[in-house]
Amino acid sequence: MRCDDVHEALSARLDGEAATQPDALIDAHLAGCAACRAWLVRAEGVTRSVRLQPVEVPDLTERILAAAHAEGALPGPRKPLTWAGLRWALGLLAVVQLMLAVPDLLGVLGHDAHAGREVAAFDIALAVGLLIAACYPEYARIFAPVLVTLVVCFAAISAVDVMQGVVSPGRVAVHAISAVQAVLLWLLARRSDPRPVPA
Repeated sequence: MRCDDVHEALSARLDGEAATQPDALIDAHLAGCAACRAWLVRAEGVTRSVRLQPVEVPDLTERILAAAHAEGALPGPRKPLTWAGLRWALGLLAVVQLMLAVPDLLGVLGHDAHAGREVAAFDIALAVGLLIAACYPEYARIFAPVLVTLVVCFAAISAVDVMQGVVSPGRVAVHAISAVQAVLLWLLARRSDPRPVPA
């Protein structure tokens, strides 16, 4: 057997590959060939030096998550009581608004009856939307611009009407509930996760 064939067989054995020559022939050759034994010693040294050693990798999970939160890539942790408190407060105000609007819808009389019923119907629809946002906070982002726009319009109209003497400041104070609802809804929208965009 030639030394080159033995080297090839020994290399395969060191690498854990399929044997190219019978083990008995290789061992017999090694027993009588000092050059191949020396080659084997050198090859074993090279194999040991190039084998991959396990490397300890530091766990960077916490640092990566903290950096992602700091950059706004991930929503921050929610405070359960604050989260639940926002939802409950918004829901309760929506129920109060419903309780105030339903009697107006049914009981408005006189020449302003139609306008009064329209306002009551609008208040009921708004209360239902707020109840939905309280129950399903992911929809708060959708309702927030609507309610904020409504509050801005109420504020502008009320300011003009008070300055012109059309209504008293006490009469427009009822719109304060809408302002509180808008603040709660805005806070809830900021804390809720954005809904995934459909593919």
